[in-house]
Amino acid sequence: MKRVVKIGLAGLLLTSVFGAGAYAATTAPKIFVHGNLVKTDAAPKIINGTVYVPLRAISEGLGVDIQWDNKKKTVYVNSDPNYNMEMETGNVSYVSNRDLAFRWIMAYDDRRHKDVETLSTTDFKTDIYTPDGFPSGTWNMASIVDMRPVARSNPKSADSKMPTMTVRIVQRVSSMDEYKVKMEDWKFTIAGPNKIKSVMIVPKSTKYFDRYTLFPGVTFGI
Repeated sequence: MKRVVKIGLAGLLLTSVFGAGAYAATTAPKIFVHGNLVKTDAAPKIINGTVYVPLRAISEGLGVDIQWDNKKKTVYVNSDPNYNMEMETGNVSYVSNRDLAFRWIMAYDDRRHKDVETLSTTDFKTDIYTPDGFPSGTWNMASIVDMRPVARSNPKSADSKMPTMTVRIVQRVSSMDEYKVKMEDWKFTIAGPNKIKSVMIVPKSTKYFDRYTLFPGVTFGI
């Protein structure tokens, strides 16, 4: 899908708008997301002082879900096309499950093994670290600089499956790694109000970047 989103330049000086028009004649604009250059199939364009960029490239660069409904001719960016008010009842459990996952992540990142064990079931499983290799110190441990939920499941009480919460993790990797920033999704299986049964890396979710910008002025990487 090649759709474009319109980004106005009205907030810029008038001279900048005219300059953009002249610049567009020779060179296409560049797109940086989280400090990384984004390559696109459809080149960005400046038309009459307004920048047009591919919507999918921007959304995926931000790690935001994007869906195209061809029947309705509608783009959904970080939106639920099937949302209804009945789904609202499950959102309370989302908050508690998110908080539990975040507590586990922070305990892990702070090297607090006892707290991680307290939040985990006795049959806990993970591929984040080996059973005998819980990280300690700083030399073999990445520093988590950002995290946010990106998916969840909330089975009904009659369902035997446990609820899950997927959190996107951004880590500043150690000096032993070739890259400076790693992003991957961790899937948490929730066993109860204060217990996590497993934390597994979502297959094919790991990506590496030269840098990651939380917001202007706070950038990690090279």
